[in-house]
Amino acid sequence: MKFFGEIKNLSQSFTWLMFKDNFFRVNFFLSIIFNFLIWVVIAWKFIPLVTPGEPLPLHFNIYFGIDFIGEWYKLLFIPLLGIIFIFTNFILADIAYLRDKIVSYFLLGASVFAQIILFLAVYMIILINL
Repeated sequence: MKFFGEIKNLSQSFTWLMFKDNFFRVNFFLSIIFNFLIWVVIAWKFIPLVTPGEPLPLHFNIYFGIDFIGEWYKLLFIPLLGIIFIFTNFILADIAYLRDKIVSYFLLGASVFAQIILFLAVYMIILINL
């Protein structure tokens, strides 16, 4: 019962003022859209390349070449990491919003930037495997 009380307190402490801010809404939806695109690209381009039981190159370095080989499902950790990054940044941005909006805006922008970088990383991994 104490757990549910803490969840209720957490939901009440969330400032819904951020959702009235256009910069917040645009960055939130861009982050979600880019993360959704990562999932779509993996499902559309990468999963058809998979053969069961065969390891795939998951990381490429220009100095050493392919330096990380693993199972195909390990690629799914990238968009999962993106989701964790989105929610962590938005919780921190919410905490900082009433005190200092510029810090909140930097966190929101960093979330979109991180999703773009993760999208490019997934795309490059797919190009390696073609």
